[in-house]
Amino acid sequence: MNLGNIFKRDTQQVRANDTVQTTEPMSKAERLYRIRSEIRNLAPGQTIQGTVVSRDGSSVQIAIRQDMMVSARIDQSINLVLGQNMSFEVKANNGSMLALSPLYANMANEATVMRALNAAGLPETANNIEMVAVMMEEGMPIDRESLGNISRLLMDFPTQNPASLIQMARLGIPVNESTIEQFEMYQNSQHQLLGSAETVMNELPGIFHELMGEGKTAQAYAFYENVLDIFTDGKLDGMVGQAGTEQAQIVKTDTADGTVVVKDAQLAVSENQNAADEAVLAMADKETPDKTTGLSEEQTNVQDTAKTPVLTDRQWNALGDMLKELGVDENTARQIKNGELTTSQALSLIRGLLSKAGASQSHARMMEQMLNSREFETLLKAEVGRQWLIEPKDVADPHKVEQLYERIREQSAKLQEALQTAGKADAPLAKSVQNIQNNVDFMNQLNHMFTYVQLPLKMMGNNAHGDLYVYTNKKNLAAKDGNVSALLHLDMEHLGALDVYVTMQQNKVTTNFTLQDESSLDLIEQHISLLNDRLSKRGYDLKAQFQMKEEEAQEESILNTILSQEKNISVLSRTSFDMRA
Repeated sequence: MNLGNIFKRDTQQVRANDTVQTTEPMSKAERLYRIRSEIRNLAPGQTIQGTVVSRDGSSVQIAIRQDMMVSARIDQSINLVLGQNMSFEVKANNGSMLALSPLYANMANEATVMRALNAAGLPETANNIEMVAVMMEEGMPIDRESLGNISRLLMDFPTQNPASLIQMARLGIPVNESTIEQFEMYQNSQHQLLGSAETVMNELPGIFHELMGEGKTAQAYAFYENVLDIFTDGKLDGMVGQAGTEQAQIVKTDTADGTVVVKDAQLAVSENQNAADEAVLAMADKETPDKTTGLSEEQTNVQDTAKTPVLTDRQWNALGDMLKELGVDENTARQIKNGELTTSQALSLIRGLLSKAGASQSHARMMEQMLNSREFETLLKAEVGRQWLIEPKDVADPHKVEQLYERIREQSAKLQEALQTAGKADAPLAKSVQNIQNNVDFMNQLNHMFTYVQLPLKMMGNNAHGDLYVYTNKKNLAAKDGNVSALLHLDMEHLGALDVYVTMQQNKVTTNFTLQDESSLDLIEQHISLLNDRLSKRGYDLKAQFQMKEEEAQEESILNTILSQEKNISVLSRTSFDMRA
């Protein structure tokens, strides 16, 4: 029994004396009465968790919450640190006074802990006792050298969570301020790369506005030149998209009258797929024909539809008029108004015009108007999203996932340089960019231990976050016919949180869908036949199960899911899981 769970939600179901109570919100008095009743009924062997707030000899006070204190007796030989949050085992309870003993998470024998500390020459403090207990729980050796190394690590980072530092040391993750921050974010489900990417998309125009407001016009234009160089590969000439095997080229030609001519602009094609279908089919659709390619072999991006849907017809017309006034020829302006250019092509045009931003006062005013326009900002945001997100149908291709992260890492580093050049290294945007870099680096560290990747998904209408983690163990790696399991977690606007747990043995695939919303569960059930058909064509036999997430169940972070697996984790084979299933 953990009384701390009572306070997490006032409206959750609470069990007292094996009777399910009402989920109606309780008043403070009712809640305190319930807690006191629970405490009076605690039996020897049960546990209670709280923070040590005071001690006088063997008498201690433990805060269960700000408005609830518990008095207890503790053996005077036990070292406790004020302010420490601990779990205690009930030794005796007479209804008015509890006799408690500190309970360590690994249930290790206290004598073993003390012997280990004595052998290592470390004092028997509460912190050291907790350190040994956590190390034993993590399956780490507790010899003199190991204890000394961890003890020094904890002293190097005295303000950090000891359990996090110990877990990082076990996993072989380099411990520094950056990796500790990422580890904690992953544990608290604040790790989503999608959020940082969307922040960058939304805040890029703000840097231009700030520089212009500070009277730094040249720096503002230079900043956008650098940004467009990053996301259009700095090229005005050459291939910018393909439709099937036909190349689409953009050629810049300066004419005598100063106009910019674009020739042979082809159209690109991509598929818009239903978001609900993709949530179910992402892991099964590897062999779907890829009708689009990207800017280049290095970028491998998905192009826009024939009538690029990023802007409305009215916005394309407005953009065409603005670019025509800035020197674009009549034919190109017409193509822009018709929405026939991709986002990359349109931005490449604008990049070429930026170098002439100061040609005249009227030209400068029009350029500033265009760069401040909703049309340009929307195009830029769409292009960043196109390059930093991945379509569900591409998830099954490890090469495309790898290229995605290589591209994000390279472009975010260049964006950091652009911000420094513009004198905005301390802007909130710079922090988001740095967080993206640290996040990708941290994922790379995790992948030395197990196969895990975030999936910032580009969906129709709304983007979605995904986590893909492949379970394994030494036994499975040794046996060719062993079970292989994976967890796909999705956070989607309409479906909500979705967990898809997949196990596969030879050609038999079992999926367990867990959702928080009954209507979403019904939607998945209605579309499961599509997944079944696709797997059947590939020789797989599917068994699907569906369930609702229990209301009282706490949301488990992906990192805690990983850490809850076997403590002796071995390096994974990247080919051990057939992504077609």
